[in-house]
Amino acid sequence: MNKIEVKKLNNNIWKVYLFYILGGMFFSIPAIVLFWRENGLDLFHIMLLQSFFAFFVVLLEIPTGYFADWYGRKKTLVIASVFSLVGIITYSIGNSFADFLLAEMFFAFYISLMSGTISAFLFDTLQNLGREKEYQKIWGKALSYSMISLAVSGIIGGFIAKVGLRYTVIASIPFFALMIPVAVSMVEPKRKKLIIKDNYLKKLFEVIKEYTLKKSDKSKKLRWIIVYSAIIYAFNQSVLWLYQPYFELTGIDVIYFGIVFASFQIVTAVTSKYAHKLEKYLGEKYSFIMLIFLVAVSFLLMSNFIFLFSFSFCFIQQFVRGFKNIIVSDYINKLVSSDIRATILSVESFFGRLLYAIIVPIFGWIADVYSLTQALAMMGIIALFFGVLFLISFRWRKF
Repeated sequence: MNKIEVKKLNNNIWKVYLFYILGGMFFSIPAIVLFWRENGLDLFHIMLLQSFFAFFVVLLEIPTGYFADWYGRKKTLVIASVFSLVGIITYSIGNSFADFLLAEMFFAFYISLMSGTISAFLFDTLQNLGREKEYQKIWGKALSYSMISLAVSGIIGGFIAKVGLRYTVIASIPFFALMIPVAVSMVEPKRKKLIIKDNYLKKLFEVIKEYTLKKSDKSKKLRWIIVYSAIIYAFNQSVLWLYQPYFELTGIDVIYFGIVFASFQIVTAVTSKYAHKLEKYLGEKYSFIMLIFLVAVSFLLMSNFIFLFSFSFCFIQQFVRGFKNIIVSDYINKLVSSDIRATILSVESFFGRLLYAIIVPIFGWIADVYSLTQALAMMGIIALFFGVLFLISFRWRKF
């Protein structure tokens, strides 16, 4: 490569950072449940809305990941950016369950097109530059910038919410619009191996079979990572929609919701940034197996200790979120070739979202029919059960 090509590829790195910063300007997150309630949705419909969103993503996850490998990662990111803009505009003018469901469908396209694509894009960029060993560090920075962006927008969103909940949604529109030119300006890195652009579905199933169904040590390890990662994601994500009712239960005033959510993003950001160092200290085995136990313990603490600062137990979940995102993508990137990285990363995300879509309305129902604390306790007990099963598996499995 000449100096100009190297410079363009190096520019991809800060553009990925900027892309994540803009995508993190979600001012409505701290008050989104209040926004839904203001527009006539109860807790059951809120959880149902998120379940539908997860199912949309599940249906799109693997095909869009393969689409990115087939069509090009940069072009896929441009398309994803357009869907994010359409989604936020739809939300800003919506006022019913049907309107929000349509908006969630647009966001499902955005998330599924993004999932696996941007990390594979970054890894290939670094591989072209001979810097793939820096992936964990750089990917961690990207996610940490996203979390910082969410934190800042969350704090600002709390003040905007005092003026009007709908304004928290409208405020995100210009930032989401800027994601499009950033994606357009990126440069597609060269790949050692490309997918032949024919027989799309046939090739897709061949890829999944090759990397996830065979009896080779690599396939077994990949399956173990995908299933374990899915369980961690599903449980850690399910509690998100219980946060705001939980804050009310502990006595936090609504005005402070944005600050609390901002603190969550900061914990995740710091964890993402330094995940590579912690993983190096603990090693792959212990870094990975501890995550499900941390999730289980956090739920049990939340369900048994209710006081003004109980939200601090949620910091454990934010640590898991930041740490898992870095190490799982790195493990998978190392196991698969460049031509199908986005596809396999999407397979991993597919199973996580599928399990999440199944369990989130169940825990929402438990919270409605019984109590919020009982729902959290049940989540903790089930997560702990899975943790013990995987610990037993871990003791005899080569990792």
